[in-house]
Amino acid sequence: MSKKKRKFANNLNETRTCTYYVDGMHCASCEILIEKKALKKFNLQSVNASLNKGTFDFAYTGQRPNVDDLTKEFKDKGYVFSEKKFLKDNSPAISFKNGEIFINKEKLSNLLKVICLGILFIFLFKLFDSSGLASRINLTQNSSFISFFSFGIIAGFSSCAALIGGLLLSLSKQWVETYVDNDNYFVKLSPFIMFNIGRLISFFVLGGILGLAGKAFGLSAYSNPIFTAIIIILVSIFMALLGLQMLGVQWASRFQISLPKSITSKIANEDNFKGKLMPLIIGLLTFFLPCGFTITAQAIALTSGSFLSGALVMFFFALGTLPVLAFISFSSVSFSLKPKFNQMFNYVAGLLVIFFALYNLNAQLNVLGLKSLNDITWPKFNISSDSNTKLTSIVTDNSQTLETSASSTGYSPSNAVVKAGVPIVWNIKNNGAAGCTSGIISRDLLGTQSITLKPDVTTVNLPALKPGIYKYSCWMGMYVGTIKAI
Repeated sequence: MSKKKRKFANNLNETRTCTYYVDGMHCASCEILIEKKALKKFNLQSVNASLNKGTFDFAYTGQRPNVDDLTKEFKDKGYVFSEKKFLKDNSPAISFKNGEIFINKEKLSNLLKVICLGILFIFLFKLFDSSGLASRINLTQNSSFISFFSFGIIAGFSSCAALIGGLLLSLSKQWVETYVDNDNYFVKLSPFIMFNIGRLISFFVLGGILGLAGKAFGLSAYSNPIFTAIIIILVSIFMALLGLQMLGVQWASRFQISLPKSITSKIANEDNFKGKLMPLIIGLLTFFLPCGFTITAQAIALTSGSFLSGALVMFFFALGTLPVLAFISFSSVSFSLKPKFNQMFNYVAGLLVIFFALYNLNAQLNVLGLKSLNDITWPKFNISSDSNTKLTSIVTDNSQTLETSASSTGYSPSNAVVKAGVPIVWNIKNNGAAGCTSGIISRDLLGTQSITLKPDVTTVNLPALKPGIYKYSCWMGMYVGTIKAI
């Protein structure tokens, strides 16, 4: 081989680097998609796509791929490559300069769309959550499995949507990114399928164990509300971080669900682990993240008296929650296939996830008896003094009686007034309490104990209270009441 040819061959084998500019990236998924597909298609040595810089850095040997080939390959995704930097308008939606207001119409329009869609979903969630539909389904251990399925459907649109649905929505971004370079819709859907399969399996198996345990030990469905509240708070904080990732907050992107490399490197197919086993495990563990509706179903499974009965109660309940979780799953994958809508979906989903996280956090503060948004009161005019405040309770010589009504939409009166220094007979009438409201907890009044409401009237004897305000809530902290001693 001549010296000239040998030099040319060495140049072909030499690793070189190059930087192109990319237009059309919207989120971290775009970075991963470009990196995975370009690495495989063009046989590159290394790649690095940057959303913030709008660049695509790569190392190669042999002939360098040109921008036209890259653009052609990613044409269906909407990405355009160039050797020159794209001129972009990085101004915010609204800015102020020299006393003038500057508006970026396109960005402001997109921002308003995201906010309006987010508010619409939140409004629909709150409307359904306060509708009281759950009170129309009276569940006992003798109810049909269709009743438990219907109860699960209602749960899927209510407080369970805030916890389980919010968790699934927050994880959707990472799971979609696992198969971002695969155009097969059902492959992209596989993590969500495994999540829901894991959820159904755990509810069947653990529901059966509850049935056996309840028969053998007479366990309570809500034996440790404080521990559960702490777990839900941790999950909600995690959800909030994932929601911030969806909104593009850079520092939040440091927090990712993944196992240490020392563990994943020992697994033959890491993609299968991330795409299947991890979602399956998370689905299995959702049994231990109960919303108020789940707790009601678990309580009935405890009293079912057999493995099969308890298993079927929880299985049909979980099956009822499936439509909402399936809708979230299909939506996440569908929007990921449409780059133009993917960014908006991430923003709306991020707002919803953060709302659900704050919703859950606020509720658990109520469970722990701490200050929450429910304690905010608007100033009133002509507030009468405590001495002139009318008592809610009926006082006799040695005690007083307080009557409270519990329904699926809360407690009435929600703000009761009693006499300090006099023992209280608290009669709680069940007027269709369901899900969360079928139980009451209060660190101020009950300590670590909880009250499971009977079908008619539940009587609780409270000691004489010192002057002050005592807060109580439903099992999940969604509905709150107070007893003021004066």
